[in-house]
Amino acid sequence: MRVEPRLRAFAALARHGSFTRAADELLISQPAVSKHVSSLERELKTKLVARDHHHVAMTPAGEVLADYVLRAEALLANGRRHVGSVAGGTAGTLAIAASGIPGTYVVPTVIARYREELPSVDINFDLATSGGVLELVRAHKVELGIVGGLVPATELEGEPFVEDEIVLIGPPAFRGKRMSRKDLEQVTWISREEGSATRELLESARYEMALNIRRRLALPSWEAIKLAVAHGAGVAAISKFALALELQTGSVVILDVPRWHVRRQLSVVSARDIPLSPAAERFRSLLLSMWRPSDPSVSPGAA
Repeated sequence: MRVEPRLRAFAALARHGSFTRAADELLISQPAVSKHVSSLERELKTKLVARDHHHVAMTPAGEVLADYVLRAEALLANGRRHVGSVAGGTAGTLAIAASGIPGTYVVPTVIARYREELPSVDINFDLATSGGVLELVRAHKVELGIVGGLVPATELEGEPFVEDEIVLIGPPAFRGKRMSRKDLEQVTWISREEGSATRELLESARYEMALNIRRRLALPSWEAIKLAVAHGAGVAAISKFALALELQTGSVVILDVPRWHVRRQLSVVSARDIPLSPAAERFRSLLLSMWRPSDPSVSPGAA
C-alpha cells in the first residue's frame, strides 16, 4: 500500500529540499525525480518547486501540496500499522453478546483478563435473552455469544465449556427447612422474563415434579431477583454462579428440595459460515482456558 509514485517523489523532495537526497531515499535517479515532479506540475497547471543550480524551494502551491502529501503518507503508515494490528488480533473492535447469567457472572471476568492482554481492542458487549443472543450471532451482529444450554447444530457452532448448577433459593427464614411440594406450590416463584434459558429450565423441572405454581413474579435482572428473595418476596431458581456474595453474607439460602437436580451447560456460540477474527478467537480461547475446568474438583473461573 503506497502513495502514487509522483507524490512519493514530491514528498521526498519536500522532506530533503534536494533532488539528490530525494533520489537516494527512493533508490531512483535524479532525472526520474525531476520527471515525476514535472508531471505533477503539468497536471496541476502550476509550479510546485523553484529550481536553481544550488537550491530547491517550494512555491506557495508546492508548500500546500507538500503539507497534504506528507500528512497522507503518515496516515497511510498509521493505517498500515492499524490493519496489521487488527489482522493480528491486537487492535480493532470485538462485538460479543451473552445471556443473563453468563453475561453477568462469567463474561466480565474474561473481559478483565482480555483487556490486560489486549488493551487496544475495543469491546462492544450486549446482554440479551439466550434466544436474542443466538439471533445476534446468526445475523453477524456479534462474533461470539455466550448462553445457557446446548446449541442445536444449525448454522451456529456451539461449544459447551462449563456445567452450571441451577439451585432454588429462598429468604434466610427458610434456612434448614425441607421444602415439600405443597410448600413450593404456596410460595411466589420469582423468575426472569420469557426467553430466559433459566426460566425454560424452571418450567421443565416444574413439569417433571408436577408442581402447580400459582403465584409468579417476573423481574428484569438477576440482581433484582436476588434482592426480592432476600426480602421475603418468594423463591427463585438461579445459577449457583450468581450466588457467591449472597451465600457468603447469608442474605439468601439454598433450599432443600427433594428431586431438585437441575444442571445445564454454558456454551460459547459463533457462526459457521464466517471464520472468527483473531481478536474473537483469542477471547474464545481465554474464556475456555478460564472457565473449562481441567479437573472437575477445581472451581472454574479461577484460572
